[in-house]
Amino acid sequence: MIRSALAGDALINRGTATMHNIAVIGAGMAGCTLARRLIDAGRSVQVFDKGRAAGGRMATRAAGRLRFDHGAQFMSVRGEALQGRLADWQRAGVIAQWPAAAIDGDPRWVGVPGMNALAPRLLWGAEIRSQIAITGMGADRLGWWLAGEAGMLADCFDAVLVTLPAPQAAGLFERCAGMDIKPFIDAMQDIRYAPCWTLMLSFAERIGADDCLRFDAGGALNWAARDSSKPQRDSAQECWVVHADAQWSQDHLECSPEEIEALLLEAFAAATGCAAMPVHRCAHRWRYARVIRPLGRPCLWDADSRLGYASDGCLGERIEDAFDSANALADRVLGLVD
Repeated sequence: MIRSALAGDALINRGTATMHNIAVIGAGMAGCTLARRLIDAGRSVQVFDKGRAAGGRMATRAAGRLRFDHGAQFMSVRGEALQGRLADWQRAGVIAQWPAAAIDGDPRWVGVPGMNALAPRLLWGAEIRSQIAITGMGADRLGWWLAGEAGMLADCFDAVLVTLPAPQAAGLFERCAGMDIKPFIDAMQDIRYAPCWTLMLSFAERIGADDCLRFDAGGALNWAARDSSKPQRDSAQECWVVHADAQWSQDHLECSPEEIEALLLEAFAAATGCAAMPVHRCAHRWRYARVIRPLGRPCLWDADSRLGYASDGCLGERIEDAFDSANALADRVLGLVD
């Protein structure tokens, strides 16, 4: 059991008392799902994220009229929990099936009009604190405090729930004051990720290739898709998203975006026979793109310290894994399971 080690204060053990004001760090699928569950249960939730917009790898990049889902390309649905949310999201008009990406009749779902459309729906009712990187945290007799690059934040929280990729979360936990949270740090060391370089391309004319292209491992490419073929995209814009192979991305991890643009464009042209030069190209590196070794536990939670962790790193690489991990943590925070 994690115990408080506050100098000058008595041991804090508030485990079963009601938690009203909760901080969620990270606004990807796990953070958004946690916020939704806790708000629906009557809790006050503040969500902190270093990005300009919520969604994490459910991301959409704009370049003038061009739009690119440059992170997660789609969402597959296998479990009953996520299946149960689809009807609500469809009625709200924030997701739709993408027929081109279906495999053997198994549908793939995308956010509309962009992959990041689902995040605002889930975060309705939460206080969103964007472009704030949480760099420190700690606990005292009043509860949890958080600090950003500009210093300590004014608010005090009953619980802190972290949904960052494990290496980033572990780094934050290592800077935690007032609590011995070594069990969290030790657990996160078992999680492993693979990176992914992404190339965004736009062409003046339609190129002759299928909407979705999957490639065998061992080359430069893993996936390429005509993003403008997704529902509610501007089909007049010939936009493509190209994902590099995981090992290739690791081998080229520290290359400059300009170098990656040239290399992946050459590989894309060879794979598709496209000789046209793009009117727009841009590379983006996802350092923690794919979970290759998950924790194997749905989440981490300590009721006495009121600290929790959920992410796709707990269960796997899919969006649904982040969703399931967050729901498991929400159940524990709300006292629905031990």
